[in-house]
Order: sequence, then structure tokens, then C-alpha cells
Amino acid sequence: MKLIHYLVFSFLSFMLLAGFFYASNPVPKEKYLQITVTSGDTLWGLANEYRPSHHLSTDEFIEWVMDVNHLSNENIVAGEKLVIPVLKSEVNKGLVVTK
Repeated sequence: MKLIHYLVFSFLSFMLLAGFFYASNPVPKEKYLQITVTSGDTLWGLANEYRPSHHLSTDEFIEWVMDVNHLSNENIVAGEKLVIPVLKSEVNKGLVVTK
């Protein structure tokens, strides 16, 4: 019985440490697309516009954008630059295919 407790405790400790390690690594922004917000843009609208390239739910997209760009709320302003969860390589693939 003690062996099972030890194994479970070890597993949970490992998962906790792995979570801290993963969370401490910042998102490499240079790999992701940066856009300039235009008048009338919303995070919800951007999530739908880029849906084929990001494979996230709308809520996940918005949460990611807010976290990475350090936004305090969902309001975005024309002219603002945002990093969005679309890999530059995904956008480039789309351009090659459509040519």
C-alpha cells in the first residue's frame, strides 16, 4: 500500500514540476503572426477569421491573445499590434497553396 502512495505522490510531483516548467517558458512570439488591428476588429471576429489556421475554440483564442499580449480586457483598438496564435509557417503554407 505504501508503494502505491509513493508512486502516486511521485507521479503528481512530476506533473506539478512539468507544469511549472511549461508555464515558465514564454511563448516565442517571433514564430507567431503579428497583426495590426483595424477599425471594427474584435477578438471574437479575429478568432473566426483565422479559425482555419489556429485550431482553437473562440474562447481559447481570446484567452491566448489576452495572455500573450498582456491585455487586461477584450477591448482592442485600431492601430494596436497583436500577436495571434497563428504560426507564420501556417500562413506561408496557405499562400503557397493558393498561388
